[in-house]
Amino acid sequence: METQPITTLADLINEIYLLIDYSAPEEESEALKEVLEGYAGDAIAMNVFHHFYSYLPDAREDGITGISRVARRHGVFLFCVTTLYSTYLYLATRESTTLLGPFSAGIEEQDLLEFFGWRDDDHFREAVGDPAELDEHIPMNDSRDLCPVCGTGDGEFHAFGCPVEICPWCDGQLTNCECRFIKTGREQLSRDSHLDELLARLEDAGRVPYSAAEHRPSFLTEDR
Repeated sequence: METQPITTLADLINEIYLLIDYSAPEEESEALKEVLEGYAGDAIAMNVFHHFYSYLPDAREDGITGISRVARRHGVFLFCVTTLYSTYLYLATRESTTLLGPFSAGIEEQDLLEFFGWRDDDHFREAVGDPAELDEHIPMNDSRDLCPVCGTGDGEFHAFGCPVEICPWCDGQLTNCECRFIKTGREQLSRDSHLDELLARLEDAGRVPYSAAEHRPSFLTEDR
């Protein structure tokens, strides 16, 4: 099961509030909304909340009580989601969210295991251990080593289209400068093939990896 994020982050959060009213036990509603509010600035975490409350994995009233980060690579997050009654594994990016299944069932997809550096499911279980002992996920806007928009780490390439990515030709903001049009010879990039062409040209020029020290928006680097 997959979902796509909707409109703005504020719209997404408002919809999740409504979903909690319909999908969670009434007596737990306010406490569950407080959990949600703790991640309000994290678009990827919000996608997980939205997916969970939209589909309710066990087809019964339930609610998220915590999210732990199991692994992360190139803006792809593997989360352990704890609920009132169970624990699940979710794979999430800024663009989409996928429920992998109950944490107890582990991970069957070999490609996914290898992507995160595990040989097999036994290696995953050994490396991760007890889900109750995993550290709580720190929202991206509070994680100084991560891009606050796409979640990529220091020294990694952004998710393509991330507004924080730096243009390799002019050192400006890639989504705002004119280089993407100049280098492709197009007035607009309206098709997937146009975007594929831009990505190829970026890679030829040398995409600029994320630098937490240099690229993180200044309002997020100030001491809180």
